[in-house]
Amino acid sequence: MKGIEKITSVRLAEILSERAAVASEVITDALYAQDRHGEPFVQILVSGGHITEWDLAKIVTENFNLPFLMAGNYQISDAAKARLPKEVLFQHTLIPLDVFDDIVCVAMPVMLTFEQIMKIQKDHNCDVFPYVGLISENKKVLTDLHKDYPQWVEQEQKRREEDAKKRAAGGKKGAAGAGDWMSIFDAGDQATKEAPKKKASPASPPPAPPKK
Repeated sequence: MKGIEKITSVRLAEILSERAAVASEVITDALYAQDRHGEPFVQILVSGGHITEWDLAKIVTENFNLPFLMAGNYQISDAAKARLPKEVLFQHTLIPLDVFDDIVCVAMPVMLTFEQIMKIQKDHNCDVFPYVGLISENKKVLTDLHKDYPQWVEQEQKRREEDAKKRAAGGKKGAAGAGDWMSIFDAGDQATKEAPKKKASPASPPPAPPKK
């Protein structure tokens, strides 16, 4: 999919900062939490009440030229249900929609990063066609598809809490990691400021897969 390499958390962070949609210190903390704790950047912002998932989804569709789709309104094909392991769906809050040869259409929870999409493609020998979805909607559909999903979420939350306690017990060992991460973000921010400003031409989103 053309332009998919631009879908990164850092780029979204820059867009949110440029629009003043979310406070810069909140963005910094959320990116750091994602890097250290593994909790998705967009879900941190939404769960913290810093931006609504609707507003965030709108920003992602506008800036990354991706189509929007409510997973609950789509009749998911049997082939799609069986195409990706449920562990992958749980980990990424991902909804499989349909399969066309090697193309797997999915509704992602606002945004997956380029790295995450590429890993799924490589690990499962497919091409992922992403649609922007809502976090709450995807969680609801996942619960309908897999009754053990709520239990997995609870276990994952406990795991993150235990990891956080271990890191806290480690004292200042994580301070160096924070500095390294901040230097990466600062470098990306500086590169964006120095890049020549170009007005992007609007691109028509690809058509939605046919209804079953």
